[in-house]
Amino acid sequence: MIFFKSEKVLLVAPNIFSVELMADNKQIRHITSIDRVFPTIFEMQPTIIVFDYDYLSEDMEHILRRIRQNSFYKRIKICCFKSSPNSRTDSFLQMLGVNHVIYKNELQNQTETAINQVKSIFDNAVTNLLVNASLENMKVLKIEH
Repeated sequence: MIFFKSEKVLLVAPNIFSVELMADNKQIRHITSIDRVFPTIFEMQPTIIVFDYDYLSEDMEHILRRIRQNSFYKRIKICCFKSSPNSRTDSFLQMLGVNHVIYKNELQNQTETAINQVKSIFDNAVTNLLVNASLENMKVLKIEH
């Protein structure tokens, strides 16, 4: 029997995901504070870090340069969620070491390309959790508006 090691994911974003979905999960840790990024990376040793670019845009360059200059972090994959494509910003992020850029508006429209991209980055358990969390978030946003 073959066993796959589940990925550990660090999500750095505002408090938008359902706490109930993420509280019992050992694979994903969600932080909202920028000053907790590096202590959490050291403690958790994630395989993937997902940054919300719109939330961290001012600090993104500093964080990415610090991660990529430290050999302790060299195996970490980095993903960025952005609201929309911008070729200049996207190429700069890739130059700084971002492995994948995922666009929120494509995920909200649920294009097949965007969903396949997310599935290719994360393992199934993490993908299902993120999809469920984003659906919960969309329900909350519809209720508020």
